[in-house]
Amino acid sequence: MTECKHMNFAAHVAVNRLEDVGRFTADVTIKCAECGLPFQFLGLEPGVKMDGAAVSVDGLEARLAIAPKGKVLTPLQVLGFSIKGRA
Repeated sequence: MTECKHMNFAAHVAVNRLEDVGRFTADVTIKCAECGLPFQFLGLEPGVKMDGAAVSVDGLEARLAIAPKGKVLTPLQVLGFSIKGRA
């Protein structure tokens, strides 16, 4: 059997409403659509962060803090920048 080259992917996103703190998270998993091998997320600390990104202890689920557009300042807005579109 030849080794899979992982050319196609399947991703799953579970959006969670954390009613006790009024926040939202998106939990993301990715696997190879052909062989089913799960992919690990790199560069994230394990745990849950209400204002950022983290990963499960096995590295297979990214846990991302999310918010409705306009409810939380973007990183550029925190620095004083804004983006204006043309009509």
